[in-house]
Amino acid sequence: MFEIHNSYPKIHSSYRGFSLVEIVLAIAIFMILAVVGVTTILQSFSVSKLSEEQIKADFYAQEGIEAVRSIKNRGWGGLTPGSYGLRSDSGNWVLSGVSDTKDKYTRQIEISEVERNINGDIMESGGTVDADTLKITSNVNWNFSGTRDDTISYFTYMTNFQKTKEGILIYGDGTNVPKWRNYSNISNSFDREAGMAETLSGLNFVVRTSPLQREAVAGIVNGSGELQVFCYGENGWDWQWTQSVGGNASTRRFDISYETNSGDVLVVFNDNDSNRLGYRTKSGSNGCGGANWSNALIYSPLRTNGVIHWIKMAWDKRSSSDLITVIWADANSDLSTAVWSGTAFSNEPSAVTESSLEVVSTAQDVDCFDIEYESVSGGIMLVWANSAGNNGTNGVRYRTCAGGTASCTWGAVETPPMFSDDAHNLDISGNPLSNEIVFASVGYAGCDMQVGYWNGSSWSNSANIDTSVVRPNIGTRLVATGWLNNGSYTRSVVVYHDATNNACNFTNGDRDVDWYVGNSGSFSKQTDFSPSPLFANPQKWYQIYTDPINSDRFMLVVSDSANDLFEKRLVMTSALAFSWTNSDGGTALETDLGWSTSVPFGFGYWRNP
Repeated sequence: MFEIHNSYPKIHSSYRGFSLVEIVLAIAIFMILAVVGVTTILQSFSVSKLSEEQIKADFYAQEGIEAVRSIKNRGWGGLTPGSYGLRSDSGNWVLSGVSDTKDKYTRQIEISEVERNINGDIMESGGTVDADTLKITSNVNWNFSGTRDDTISYFTYMTNFQKTKEGILIYGDGTNVPKWRNYSNISNSFDREAGMAETLSGLNFVVRTSPLQREAVAGIVNGSGELQVFCYGENGWDWQWTQSVGGNASTRRFDISYETNSGDVLVVFNDNDSNRLGYRTKSGSNGCGGANWSNALIYSPLRTNGVIHWIKMAWDKRSSSDLITVIWADANSDLSTAVWSGTAFSNEPSAVTESSLEVVSTAQDVDCFDIEYESVSGGIMLVWANSAGNNGTNGVRYRTCAGGTASCTWGAVETPPMFSDDAHNLDISGNPLSNEIVFASVGYAGCDMQVGYWNGSSWSNSANIDTSVVRPNIGTRLVATGWLNNGSYTRSVVVYHDATNNACNFTNGDRDVDWYVGNSGSFSKQTDFSPSPLFANPQKWYQIYTDPINSDRFMLVVSDSANDLFEKRLVMTSALAFSWTNSDGGTALETDLGWSTSVPFGFGYWRNP
C-alpha cells in the first residue's frame, strides 16, 4: 500500500495580518494629517477671529478718547480724575458709571492728574500737579476664549485751552449742530470749532455772559420758529429748554440779558400769540440746568397790536442795579417798551411810542430801532426810524426815561436835530465810562449815512456824512457803533458798508472796512482797513462788541453774502493810534453760515473772567 505524501511546499497565508497593519497605519497617518489640518484651520480661524475682535476693540478704545475730547470741548469742568464709562445723551457724550459695555467689550475711561517738573516736563511722580492738564486712558477688555482675556489701551493728554480765554462765539454751519469757539485776547485768535448740542439748524443767535461768574446763556432760533436755550457753565454747554416763538427766523423774536447786580438772567420771547411777551428767569446763585429756570410767564403790554416780531434788551451798567429795559416791535409796525425791576415788568409809557416804524417791504423786515442805558446815570435812551423818513426828510425819533429807577419818567417822543434822511438800519452804543451815546444810521431812499452824539442831555448830529453807502435790504444791518477808551482819550467809532462808484443799490459795495472816529460830536473819516481775505460783496450784518475788561478795544463781527463769518479787532493806543487786526486769522471762521441776515451769530466777552 502506498502512502501518498504531498510534496508541494506548504504555503502559509499572511494576507490577513498584513492588511490590518496597513489599515491601522493608514488610519494613523490619516488621523495625524487630519489633526494637523484641522489644527491649522482652527489656528487660522482663531487668528482671523482675534484680528477681527482686535479691530473692533481698537475702534471702541479710540472712540473713547474722542468722546472724552468732545466732553472737554464743551467745558473743562466736565472732566474729573476717576474711572468712568460713557453714554450718549441727546447727541452728546457724557461720563456715566465706572465702565460701559458693547457686545462682549467692556470699556473704561481713566482720567488721571498730571505732574510736571520745574521745566514743565511731564513726570510719572515727584512733580507738581498741573491743574490744566489731564491724562486720558481708554481701556477695552474682552474675553477671546474661555481661558484668554485681551486688552487694548490708548492714552493721550488733554489741556484746559479755555482757561485764559476772554470771549465766546456761537454760529451755525447749515447742520443740526450749532458751533462755538473760544477767543483769546492774548493771541488775538480763536480756538478750533466745536459743536454745542444737536438741534435743528440755527439761524438767529444771541449769547450773553454773566457779570458775576463764568456762565453764559445762548438762544438759537431755527427756521421753524423754535427757540432753544443753552447754558455754558462748569460742565460746558447744556440744553436748558425750548420755546416756540413763531416766524421763520427772518426777525429776531427773543433776547437775553443778565441783571448786573444779582447775576440773574432774563430771557424774553414772543410766545407766538398776539399782544403778549413771554419770559423766563434763572437766579444768579443757581448754575445751569433746566430745573433752575422759572416757568414761562406772560407779560401783556397795553400798546401792542399783533404778534411781536423783534425784541431787544439793554441792561443798566451800574454795579448796584438790576434794571433791564426791553423794547419790541409788532406785526403792525408798533413800537413799545417796559422796564424790568428785577422781579417784574412795569412802566410801559402811557403814550404811544411809535405806530409806524420804517420798513423795506413789510412790517419789521429791517433792524430800525435800538435801546441803550447811560452808563453813569442809568437813564434810558430809545431811538428808532419813523416811516415818514425819506431822502431829505428826517425819519429819526427818540425818547428817554430819566431817573435811573424802574419808575423812571418817560419823556415825549422827539425828533433829533440836524438829521435829514431815513434810517432803515441804525445802531446806538453807550460809552462805558460816561453818559455819552453814539448813533449812526443808513437810509434806503438816498443811500445816505448820518451820525450823532448824545452828551447826556442833548444831541449833536451830522447828516449826509457819507452819501453813497450800500442800500439796506430785508434782514440786513450795515452799520455798527462802538467806543474806545485809553488813558485820557475817549473816542466813538462808526463802521459801515460803503458803496463803490457812488452807486445806490444793494450790491455795489466795498469789500473792506469803512469807518469814522468820533471825538464828542466831531467825526472824521479814517483810512479803510483792508481785511484778509476781503469780504464778499455785499455784506449782510455788522455788529460791534466792546471789551468790558479792556475798554481800549472792540470786536467787529461781519457776515457776508457768501455766508462767511469774520471777526476783526480794533485797538486804540494811549498815543491815540488805531490798529485793526484779523482776529479770525486771515480766513473766514465759517464759510457756510446757512443764513447771513437777522443776527446770524452771537459773540460775547466774558464780563467776569
